[in-house]
Amino acid sequence: MEKRLITAVTLSIIVIVMFQFLFPAPKKVPVANPAERVITKEIDVRSFVPAPSVPTEGEKESVVATDRSIVTFSDIGGAVKKIELKQHKKHNSSEPLILVDEKDPSRYIFSIKDSFGVLPLDSSKYSISTKPDQRLDRLSVDPELLSKDQVLYTLNLEDLQIVKQYTLHNSNDTIDLQLFIKNTSAQPKDLAYQIISGSGVVEPNMADKRLIEVTAKVDGKTVNFKRPKNNIITNPGIVSWVALKTRYFSLIMKPFGQTKQQFHNFAAGGDLVAGIEMERVTIPANSFIEQKYLLYAGPSVASELKKIGMEFEETVNYGFFGWIAKALLFMLGLCHSVVKSWGLSVIILSVLLNILLFPLTLKSFQSMQKMHELHPQMEKLKVQFKDNPQKLNKEVMELYKKYNINPLGGCLPLLLQMPIFIALYQALTKSIDLRGASFLWIKDLSAPDAVAIPVTLPLIGDHINILPLAMVVLMIFQQKVSTKVMGSAVTEEQKQQQKMMLIMMPVMFGFIFYSMPSGMVLYWVVNTLLTIVEQSAILKKA
Repeated sequence: MEKRLITAVTLSIIVIVMFQFLFPAPKKVPVANPAERVITKEIDVRSFVPAPSVPTEGEKESVVATDRSIVTFSDIGGAVKKIELKQHKKHNSSEPLILVDEKDPSRYIFSIKDSFGVLPLDSSKYSISTKPDQRLDRLSVDPELLSKDQVLYTLNLEDLQIVKQYTLHNSNDTIDLQLFIKNTSAQPKDLAYQIISGSGVVEPNMADKRLIEVTAKVDGKTVNFKRPKNNIITNPGIVSWVALKTRYFSLIMKPFGQTKQQFHNFAAGGDLVAGIEMERVTIPANSFIEQKYLLYAGPSVASELKKIGMEFEETVNYGFFGWIAKALLFMLGLCHSVVKSWGLSVIILSVLLNILLFPLTLKSFQSMQKMHELHPQMEKLKVQFKDNPQKLNKEVMELYKKYNINPLGGCLPLLLQMPIFIALYQALTKSIDLRGASFLWIKDLSAPDAVAIPVTLPLIGDHINILPLAMVVLMIFQQKVSTKVMGSAVTEEQKQQQKMMLIMMPVMFGFIFYSMPSGMVLYWVVNTLLTIVEQSAILKKA
């Protein structure tokens, strides 16, 4: 029974952890039927749903490069359409990583949309200037601040003037926006708008597209990602930040004005779009308002995000066992500072964790040995009380009590190891340090260790992942050793089950791990190998 319990617990937990990795929930495509859209109080959420793409004929782009990024601006909406990160490269390339590449002008980052649907704030062409403008004096903008790292866009409507002043930084991956809105009429004007905080994120790995999500901090509480059922999710309240995240990178916007709510939806093609709805304001005649925004576009590294000082580090989430994941990443970084190899660091981490958990392994073995020693007495009790199950259970418990045996002693250590496994999975699959890191024949520890083969095989293709196959072989050996540990303390029925599990369990694990990042598989291979050595040594000594 204990063997089956351990097997069931192991498979259940592993399958639950890996299920989302293998079978992502399908993204919902926006529904065109207006009747299916959600309406909120005061403001019609239909204004959030992206309008048809604005024609881009005659669009003028402006490219601003800093030491850290290359940002492409568009005069349509005076917004950002493309962001490239110099300090991070494309896979197998020396070109800068493309984080954002939005094709629809209505979804450009920093694009603002009139909530009332009257003013063409997002579709009009703005005039650009990188030189001092006399009109700035009336809007309290310091012309002397304009530099090669700043861009100024202006839109003049009948009774309104919009000025967007962007500032890029060499010291971090942030973009500042100062938004000036002036009422040039003789009457007060009401204005309410939404601003796009994130869209067009590029994720070249199809398997990682399911990891794209939106989180936010509203009214002091972190709001986790929810998939829009009617093409829109809104979270009313004071918005501290909104984050659109991929596996390794984030777009995080912080508003410095009064907000109404945060929203996100799926655009045409299934791409996530996030934004912020600002509170309605009244602009007095011949007066203006100023609102500020900060956008972070870079890697999801808590230590770097904390330096910005806007609570952006809260966007990094490693799940329920996050504190364990952070500790493991700290240990991994410590190992790397010594050996200067992420592959060796993963191996060393596996060895250290195996040493740390060895007392649990030993306890599990001792529990199975005690069960083995009591097996003859257990069989006698089964024969003696075969017609009285209640009496049999009572006598068995008395036997356990007499010899101080916990029947779940072999299972509890395994359960205690599961949080570490889950945390390590989260840590290694989301750690940007492993991205692009090579080790032996592995080109990228954040991806499967695909090795080219001269033929194309069904289901496999022209590449084969070696580490998962090695793991399957090692797990078969481990199963054989575990069977020897149980010895004769099993029935004939259980022996048949063990023979079945000897092949089925490793094959199932191989299927689950086949497409996983090679860094995670490397850890599991090393851990399995160490477990075989430990169990063999313990068995020999016993």
